Amino acid sequence: MSRFCTLCSSSKGNCYYISGGGTSLLVDAGIGPRNLKNALDSLDVRLEELRGIVITHEHTDHIKGLCSLTRKLKLPVYASAGTLSALEAMGAVPPEAVFIELAGEQELGGIGIRSFPTPHDAVDPVGLRFSMPDGRTVGIATDLGHVNDVIRTALTGCDLVLLESNYDPAMLRAGSYPWPLKRRVEGEKGHLSNEAGALLATYLVQRGTTRFVLGHLSQNNNLPDLAYLTAKEALEESGAREGIDFLLSVAPAQTAHPIIVF
Repeated sequence: MSRFCTLCSSSKGNCYYISGGGTSLLVDAGIGPRNLKNALDSLDVRLEELRGIVITHEHTDHIKGLCSLTRKLKLPVYASAGTLSALEAMGAVPPEAVFIELAGEQELGGIGIRSFPTPHDAVDPVGLRFSMPDGRTVGIATDLGHVNDVIRTALTGCDLVLLESNYDPAMLRAGSYPWPLKRRVEGEKGHLSNEAGALLATYLVQRGTTRFVLGHLSQNNNLPDLAYLTAKEALEESGAREGIDFLLSVAPAQTAHPIIVF
């Protein structure tokens, strides 16, 4: 039995929980120890169950709680070589932290971890595919400026995918962001729009994915209902049926999503 949930997911903070076979991990650390404990308590999960923290990239919304978490919990930090170097240069981890480079396929407590490069304006960003002890697979792919064949291949066949649905193009263009920031968000190394995320979801549902969680929504340039409807309509237009062929939900921005058991 595998378990997954988002603890927070937005442009202000991102942190995810994965568990299976007696091993529990965090992905990203955009939340501090107190809020993390509160989120896990709400799910009846103990902090002491965690075995490691996997970091996708060094942007603040993904690592702002990392230093305090590693100091308090003494957990190893897994990340790409470039991200580990960036974290060290930023002082984002205490000197005594244990770094483990993500390279190829690795295993932690029976959970297989495979990383793959993602197009984002960070030093060495990655997406992740987890192979759970019971044979289930989980994909995490946010902070994507665009979707390429590497991403499609890495996520194909995953049972559950956390997929970016960051912004609505009309809201972004009409919004208050300065023009350079709008260009960054829409750029080849920025974020995925609702439509682009929905297109990737239709590709994946045709190849076996049955559970989608839409995450990393912009709180300025998107709405949860809009992200959900965009993906739902695209999936149904592809012939998939909600509740039969797929389950779809949106990650809350600052509270824990109910645990998905699959």
